[in-house]
Amino acid sequence: MSVAHPKSLALALAPGTLLAGIAGGIAFPILPILGREVGLSLPFIGVILAANRAMRVVSAPYVGVLADRIGFRRTLLVGLALQVVVMGIFLLAVVTHAEGPLFLLGRLVHGPASACVFISAQALALAGGPGNTGQTAGAVRATIVLGIPLGLFLGGLLADGVGYAWTFAVAALAGAVALAAALVTVPDVRPVGPSPGSVLEAVRALKDRRLLGVGSLSFALAFSMSGVVLSTLALLVASRDLSVFGRDVQATAGLLMGLMVLVDATLTPFAGRLGDRRGNHAQVAAAGLVLLAVGLVVVSVAPATTLTALGIVIVGVGAAFLGPSVLVLLGAVVPADRRGAGAGILQLCGDVGGMLGPVVGTTLFALGVPVPYLLAAAVVVLFVPVALWLARAVRG
Repeated sequence: MSVAHPKSLALALAPGTLLAGIAGGIAFPILPILGREVGLSLPFIGVILAANRAMRVVSAPYVGVLADRIGFRRTLLVGLALQVVVMGIFLLAVVTHAEGPLFLLGRLVHGPASACVFISAQALALAGGPGNTGQTAGAVRATIVLGIPLGLFLGGLLADGVGYAWTFAVAALAGAVALAAALVTVPDVRPVGPSPGSVLEAVRALKDRRLLGVGSLSFALAFSMSGVVLSTLALLVASRDLSVFGRDVQATAGLLMGLMVLVDATLTPFAGRLGDRRGNHAQVAAAGLVLLAVGLVVVSVAPATTLTALGIVIVGVGAAFLGPSVLVLLGAVVPADRRGAGAGILQLCGDVGGMLGPVVGTTLFALGVPVPYLLAAAVVVLFVPVALWLARAVRG
């Protein structure tokens, strides 16, 4: 596989990965509100919002194999083109007043579209050359982490300012610009070696306990942070009557979530470079797991807003240490000609954790505010020995 300069590669990948997250985030403040305005039922709105994640779980392994077959750049371009199509479907839904079926169709298409972008970007991030992968992985992950909250913010802002139809039109135009930029800037990095014949063959070729260990770390991160924390933080704020700057429950929860994401995205590139300097990303991942668990425990017992915010910051720091390390470890255990399939499996593990986290978190919240956070911390701690084992297994 050819090697690209890490800084130029990170800059080339940033617009596309950022857009993929924004496209997903834009839907959340608009689709539920507009869906209720046109008379869609709450269960159906829930199905619409969950459709993209479900489709990404199903499509991720296939997208990974596709990336190994046709190249990471082409897969990224396919994903970005589909993102434009998704925004066009949403726009058509508003114009034709067929919101129900077209919103669902758009979210179904967004699943494989975002899978193409995220998986190919992660595989490309591993092309930064030995000793530099952490730097590129950190930059790529930072754009993925920032995408969804930026989408939430921009979606609500544009919908209030210019209306729903223009919001989706602007998003489609931004997607077209990102696609054009990727055509010019993203290098054509191709895997070497024979292409996998099928998903099953790719999985058999990747039969490695180390890959299972790396995937489990991705699961732990998504289950705890993207799953339990994001789905229950508003409930925690309401139960404990917390407030930031006198704001109401929704605003306070939003500010705390934004703080966590900002800390994560800001520190992720530094954590990636730290792993490069130490030459052992598994140790950095283990430290991230410990910090993540500590932060969850602090949030679970925090009686006041300040201590809750401190716990949220620690969670963000732990995620920043863990995220890029997991991606670099993937590159260490997966052959260069199977990195697309490996990134697909990594995406699958993360999405499964992201789907289970909200279900478990909201269900256990009824047993007491601390329960879901303590359980998430316990789950995270269980994977610390896995990270320490990877520190030895990858070096060996």
